[in-house]
Amino acid sequence: MSSTTKNNKPDQLIARLGTLWKDQQEQILVARTVQALDTRYNLSGGVEDIIKQMFGRLANSFAVLSDIQDKKILDIACGSNTSKAPASLYINTPFGEKRIGRASKGFTAQFEPWFCRILLELDANPVGIDFGDLDREFFAHYRADLGRIGALDFLPDRSFDALQDSRLFGSPEFTAQFPDQADRLKIAQEIKSQEQRLLKTDGIMIHSDADALLR
Repeated sequence: MSSTTKNNKPDQLIARLGTLWKDQQEQILVARTVQALDTRYNLSGGVEDIIKQMFGRLANSFAVLSDIQDKKILDIACGSNTSKAPASLYINTPFGEKRIGRASKGFTAQFEPWFCRILLELDANPVGIDFGDLDREFFAHYRADLGRIGALDFLPDRSFDALQDSRLFGSPEFTAQFPDQADRLKIAQEIKSQEQRLLKTDGIMIHSDADALLR
């Protein structure tokens, strides 16, 4: 890949994401965030779709992107640098839906903790929970076996302004641990119960795979 093509990638992503918020200051904030992510992690590795998905969730949850600043936001099953990739991945973004096969370039990288990384660049206070390796990440994080009942009991009640859980139930690690659908539903109920406990009364549920599975 030429350096020109690589350098254009963040610009194209910024232009697309900038359409999610109309205010110029919000668009500048998006641009700064993407540029910071590209500098730190190099966004040319096929992670554009997951970045779009996560920004899309923020657009659905926060009319003003700068409102995220100083918010304590929990990401359950945030992803890690050792997360395994499933056979395929369905991504729903504001710009269209896509299913990606394992052979696609950068697929494994899509399971790194991008949501927490984005939140950190937006001056939020993200907290990531995952069973994988997060030791080199700059946001607050905890290692927990989310297949265990009570795994999130250590977190205080009503302690988060917003939260999400995403992709736990489709991960190879989780499906190998719980091949029975009834067991997966039991864990989904546990995650949903914990989310209700942890979210502040006026808090925002950004996204919940557990809730979607139970529906």
